[in-house]
Amino acid sequence: MNVLLVDDQKIDRELVKEALNCSGQSFDIKEVNCAKDGINEVQCKNYDVILLDYQMPRQNGLQVLVELKSQKICECSAIIMITNDRDEELLVNCINAGAQDLLLKDEVTSTQLLRCIKQSQKRIELENKLSQSYQQVKDLAERDPLTGLFNRNYFENALNSLLVNMRSLEGYIVVMLLDIDGFKMINDSLGHSAGDAVLKELADRVRYSFRESPLFARLGGDEFAFMFSGVRDADAAHLIAERVISSLEEPFSFLEHQIYSTASIGITLSASKTTTEDLLKQADIAMYKAKNGGKNQICFFDESLEKEFFRLFQIEGELREAINTQNFDVYFQPIIYSHNNAVKSLEVLVRLPVAKSGASPAEYIHTSEKSRLIESFGRLIIRKALAQYSQLCSNNPNQTVELAINLSPLQIHDLNLPTFLQEQAKSYQVDLTKVIIEVTETALLENNDSTMDTLKSIKSKGCKIALDDFGTGFSSISHLLNYPIDIVKFDKSLIERTLLDEKARLMLIGLSNMLSSLSIETIAEGVEFEAHVNICKHANVSCLQGYYFSKPLPFDEVQAALSNKGESKN
Repeated sequence: MNVLLVDDQKIDRELVKEALNCSGQSFDIKEVNCAKDGINEVQCKNYDVILLDYQMPRQNGLQVLVELKSQKICECSAIIMITNDRDEELLVNCINAGAQDLLLKDEVTSTQLLRCIKQSQKRIELENKLSQSYQQVKDLAERDPLTGLFNRNYFENALNSLLVNMRSLEGYIVVMLLDIDGFKMINDSLGHSAGDAVLKELADRVRYSFRESPLFARLGGDEFAFMFSGVRDADAAHLIAERVISSLEEPFSFLEHQIYSTASIGITLSASKTTTEDLLKQADIAMYKAKNGGKNQICFFDESLEKEFFRLFQIEGELREAINTQNFDVYFQPIIYSHNNAVKSLEVLVRLPVAKSGASPAEYIHTSEKSRLIESFGRLIIRKALAQYSQLCSNNPNQTVELAINLSPLQIHDLNLPTFLQEQAKSYQVDLTKVIIEVTETALLENNDSTMDTLKSIKSKGCKIALDDFGTGFSSISHLLNYPIDIVKFDKSLIERTLLDEKARLMLIGLSNMLSSLSIETIAEGVEFEAHVNICKHANVSCLQGYYFSKPLPFDEVQAALSNKGESKN
């Protein structure tokens, strides 16, 4: 057993050593004659027991004890204070400072000293176990078990404490929220073990990218938070965020997989009185904007963002209510043959009841895509459209009008959608050869296998495929070669330009002739004036769609129009 004896009196040291040597136990004794040497010795070597004299010059035993405990360099050592002072208050002070026992010098005998050492060692063992248990409970309350980072509870409490004392701080308090882009896809494709591996490695990378570690926490899922104080300005905060983004550039490793992922970061700065809830909400709004801005982005909060966010929140709430109650209407806009003005098909459009947000149909669709509600909403639209189309066909058996249904990019990635279409068509006795599925060029930009597989499967069920919005900035002839396209719809923006732009008219003629040679039907969108009609007819565009012929109509009005041999002009 290693024993350190610290006492300025040689006679007292000899008495203690004699008592130890006569105890029948084996001790390796190191003796020093001053407090300074005692502290240095403990810093260099671990001792099982420290026998510390209370009455020493310059620094008494209690002061030495306080210094040792503050440096946390003798946490496993049993410390026994030895003194001539019988003051009970001294005993209490020594125990409170961290000593395991106090022994009077005139009571030092082999038996008494050995018993005191054994009891002190047992006490330090129990104290350490208690401390470890406390730390474990504390970690459970404050730490995320997967990454070892602080959790939401600790982060919010720490931020609240910082805000209480912010008057004494220079610069800004900065809160950043980080969300991993595409994390759900990692879990869905490789399993939750892969997702956990990414979370742990991300935590390590970010932690080691800072010289001075910020308060870094995992709030839950794939969302992390940072807190900094004394930040000079927004530029300094942006540099910090860029460092975080850079730390994620290398792929994450999981088994034999290399996983590439990015992150979106929202930032808010505060130099005035505010609340933890407000800062987290602001950072969350900024992060939401960053994700919607293309991901792998950094976005700062401002008041305009808050207004935009709450409008989107309101629209999403209205949309969810409409989905849950199925309180929406299907409208139909006729598409007209250019050569005889007969109705070729009806494009399905959706209308929601007028709500507080006053959102347009386009805003509802955009929000449904951003919130991924389009997957469930789209199926409800398809079901209701097929049901009403079936009724139109039954009521107008002499009409051969087709039905055009729009699909969003998210819906195209749904490999179960073709089967759903087939099942619904069978349920409502709809011939799928009369159904046109419209997709935008944006949906084809990824050019991945799932898009091709879905479109081929839809085509195999009998549906036609229409390429919507052709003539916008994304237009590519390769889409006509790579995908099973039957119909091309010229975008409204191209049709509008033909009134004033000779090049636009010539382009329309050239595209129409090219597509005709490929046996691809053409439809002009946004036909609003007679001049549009004449230009499109001159360009040999197959069909026309727009307010010149008809606005989108509810079921009853479409029924009436079809009953009048398909001629409907508003």
